[in-house]
Amino acid sequence: MEDLFLIKDIPELSAKKFGSKIALQMKSGYTFRSITYEQLDDMTKKIAEYLLHLGIKKGESFAVLGENRPEWAISYLSVARTGAYVIPVDSMLKEKEIKLILHYIKAKGIFVSPRYLDLINEIKDSLPELKHVISMDEAEHTHETPFYFALDEGKKLLEKGSHKYRDVKMSLDDPYVIIFTSGTTGQSKGVMLTSKNISYDIIYSTKLIEVKENDRFISVLPLHHTFEATAGFLLPLYNGCTITYARSLKPNEILEDIKDSQSTILLGVPLLFEKIILGIKREIKKSLITNTIVNGMLAIEKGSKFLLNIKLGNPIFKTLREKSGLSTIRLMISGGAALKPEVAESFESFGFLLVQGYGLTETSPVVSVNPLHKYKHRSIGVPIEGVEVQIDNPNENGEGEIKVRGPIVMKGYYNNQAATDAVIKDGWFYTGDIGYIDKEGYIYISGRKKSIIVTEAGKNVYPEEIEEMLGESELIEEVLVLSVINKKSGREEVGAIIYPNPELIENVMKKNLSEEEGDKELKEIIGKEIARICENLADYKRVKKFDIRYEEFPKTTTKKIKRYLFNNYTISD
Repeated sequence: MEDLFLIKDIPELSAKKFGSKIALQMKSGYTFRSITYEQLDDMTKKIAEYLLHLGIKKGESFAVLGENRPEWAISYLSVARTGAYVIPVDSMLKEKEIKLILHYIKAKGIFVSPRYLDLINEIKDSLPELKHVISMDEAEHTHETPFYFALDEGKKLLEKGSHKYRDVKMSLDDPYVIIFTSGTTGQSKGVMLTSKNISYDIIYSTKLIEVKENDRFISVLPLHHTFEATAGFLLPLYNGCTITYARSLKPNEILEDIKDSQSTILLGVPLLFEKIILGIKREIKKSLITNTIVNGMLAIEKGSKFLLNIKLGNPIFKTLREKSGLSTIRLMISGGAALKPEVAESFESFGFLLVQGYGLTETSPVVSVNPLHKYKHRSIGVPIEGVEVQIDNPNENGEGEIKVRGPIVMKGYYNNQAATDAVIKDGWFYTGDIGYIDKEGYIYISGRKKSIIVTEAGKNVYPEEIEEMLGESELIEEVLVLSVINKKSGREEVGAIIYPNPELIENVMKKNLSEEEGDKELKEIIGKEIARICENLADYKRVKKFDIRYEEFPKTTTKKIKRYLFNNYTISD
């Protein structure tokens, strides 16, 4: 087995191997603002020394909040070098959710990009533990520390002979990062990952997707997302690749950045790839002649694949790929949610390689990936080397809950042993996903045992979290939050079934309205209440559709709603 390593040591290890090669870059105007591996090591060393001088210690927490940019990566690695827990914060969360996370983890400080400084200033006074706010740019208030100041102070400390960062002792089994999977209740779950977890995942994921030193990654997914943090940030840095941070999520700017950086690898969620392929097809349809030619070429490509098992997409559509701005991309990897097979097949027809993998935050996250030499678009691939995947209590079709065992399984949930014990049994992590394994060892997902709703963008939504908030309303007696499919987009969204307060129902009925008018008024009242409560939630967590029911939900003997009875429930339009 290849030697594992401490995540805090990545800057130093890679600086020795790759020196003046560009590690991180981002376009600014017409040029790239670049940071080499040597500079990355130097900058994280200085900031770590500054943080240690402030009194930050191993076992304490320091958060990072911001959009994708080199300073986010530098902040993350600087905290790791102090031995403190890195707390990557989801930038899509609302003020209340972020406040609860920082309070729960007792964060001593936070690195923040300018666009979130006002938010942090709003909540800072209610977080007595939060002593240090470091801006990723200039400071906007007197209590904030500018990024350059932290660098300069760290430099002075090192020049004076202080090298506290060298004295930080950590083992492979020490948690170094805590990633929160839910942010608005006291029962938030912080996934504790160790250097052993992440370094193992990096080494053996690299072997499956065959990453080379000359690969160039384009970073589009949010860095707080575990998939991007491991596979799109730490993995390329370990392998000496160059990471380019996309300026925005605008398709035209992403394509410009890919073209200008000559990127070779793109990680994304299904929604991103759907948008890209739709964009390509839309451009083709604009020209009747081009559309006719492309359709003919696609027919040739499909015929050669079916009859001769020869893939002609690459040579046939070379010009199209160049015009799309994606000609340098050799590999696309989808994760975070299920990828529709037809999307991968469309990319393949045009000569692109798009494969999907599978993982969870609790597994660092990569469990499996499709091998590049033998991929199956309907499968989530084969387990990475040294990781066991089994089906628990399979039915007659071989389907059951997927469970995972190996060095990638988390240490546990922060300060939540009961939640940890519920998912890790005898070393096996129970994923809550239902699936099966074929004769060749490829894994397939067929459903979910857990009630978690996974949006198209790969965001996890926990129904219990939203149910608790809605249930606090005096107008709502009982609520069940569940997944609904948007008929127009085909995407998974958050829906709810509401049993209103019986008194509210009675008051509406007293108005002697017709049944239709009464239903309409009741739905308007509940709709406004739901909208009010959801204001403090991230957009992807908000209830998009709901139904009213006029009787209590069926319950178990322990008074829990029988959720499984509503697995196939359809909310009316």
